[in-house]
Amino acid sequence: MKRLSGLLQFMVGFVLGVAILVGGATAVAYMLLSGMNSNPPKPVFTEEKKEETKEEKAAKSIPTTPVQEQPQAEVKESPTAAPAPKAAPKPSPEARKKETTSEGYQARVTWQSGLSLRSEPTSESTRLGGLDYNTKVSVVGTSSDGQWHRVRLSDGREGWIKAGNISRVE
Repeated sequence: MKRLSGLLQFMVGFVLGVAILVGGATAVAYMLLSGMNSNPPKPVFTEEKKEETKEEKAAKSIPTTPVQEQPQAEVKESPTAAPAPKAAPKPSPEARKKETTSEGYQARVTWQSGLSLRSEPTSESTRLGGLDYNTKVSVVGTSSDGQWHRVRLSDGREGWIKAGNISRVE
């Protein structure tokens, strides 16, 4: 009976030892592989740091005091008819280019395989088209989280592209 009891203890101990060894190896392998699954942080280059500081300085130099409204004096109309206001002339194409650059800045696509132009600032939004490498665009805005740029193309189309894939053109 003692022999049977000793053999049973050996078998149960052996099975438990193997189970603990396999379970521990599985846990370590899972931890290592899940750690390699995440993307590395985006590198920040010195050129980008300099550009950020220029933008920060420009933002700090603009005063943010609210404008107070002044009461307007009452204007009496004269009995003679005033001339009708003239319609504003349409801006020339050169003026439109200046308007585009005054809203934002000119940039070129630096991503070698090109970019997708999206309807909204998300990866799941509708794809409006594509931008080839070195395509010139006008950046007219940035999303609230800073991950997307709103751009205007030379043909007048507008859309969103992923930030960090363009460089400013002076």
